[in-house]
Amino acid sequence: MKEDFERNQYLTYYSKWRNGYFQFNNTIPSKKPAYYLDEVCESQYSYKTTWYRNTIDPLSITDHSLSSSLAIAFEQTHILLNAKSFYIKDIRDVQETPFNTIVFQLDEPPLKTKEESRTIMNRYFSQKPLDYTYIQHIGKSLGFHHRCPFVSGDEIFVPEKGAANDSTSWYGLHHILSAVEDKKENCMQVTFRNHHELQLIVSAHSFYDQVERSAVLSHLLHAVVDELLSNYGHTLAPYFSQELNVVQRRLKNPTFTSVFFSLNKVMVFLSNYKAQDILVKVLGEENPYLDEVRDHFRSTLTNNPTFPKD
Repeated sequence: MKEDFERNQYLTYYSKWRNGYFQFNNTIPSKKPAYYLDEVCESQYSYKTTWYRNTIDPLSITDHSLSSSLAIAFEQTHILLNAKSFYIKDIRDVQETPFNTIVFQLDEPPLKTKEESRTIMNRYFSQKPLDYTYIQHIGKSLGFHHRCPFVSGDEIFVPEKGAANDSTSWYGLHHILSAVEDKKENCMQVTFRNHHELQLIVSAHSFYDQVERSAVLSHLLHAVVDELLSNYGHTLAPYFSQELNVVQRRLKNPTFTSVFFSLNKVMVFLSNYKAQDILVKVLGEENPYLDEVRDHFRSTLTNNPTFPKD
């Protein structure tokens, strides 16, 4: 009897406290019955958390601010440039640091490495359809014999100095939004995306000349790509229900083998073949050096067993 009395007292006290607490907070929970043994009732409370990514403050990149840039930079053994890279600075002549290159990025802190900028850029070029060597070849045909820009799609990097035999700094024109000449310092104050600023030690004439070169190269490469792709627009695309023709069946045959050639090798071969054709006309068919020339040209496609021997 005593135990039942105390139990009822506790229940009465708990009920009054519970009703008063939830009435004060205006959050009286509703009980939802569980119809199955394995059903889990959802919680009456939820929490919402929003994470904001901290972006770096806009940088003012000059030779005087190099020490502060190095202080916030992350050290890397090897650097692979990406779409956010906008300035690759060669710092081999800076005696106060063991690093040779610092790479600036739009949304992240800079990267520093003991690799030379030439090594980093060659790694970047090798990932593109056309290597820098062939872009230089196209540039020379247009009269760009020194400091040729590298154009690959919408990405454009320009060397500050000649990059033929040594490392140099490269700036990404595709990330530059504006540029103002500083006549007093004989340099250009350029503004990149995300408000990063760079004191570029080149003359206004040199900078705008590179902009013009890049525009010409970009227009030429886009025109070639558009012309090639437009060829498919003049042909009838086969329906999936149509029977394959003899060529399509041959391509799908397991016995058909082909050697994959990169665009760079194909373009180089076409250039060499044109040079060979000119030599045939100049030297004549019976010239003993033509066979050597042909062998040299064929080597550009590295052991193609199906290439004709003339």
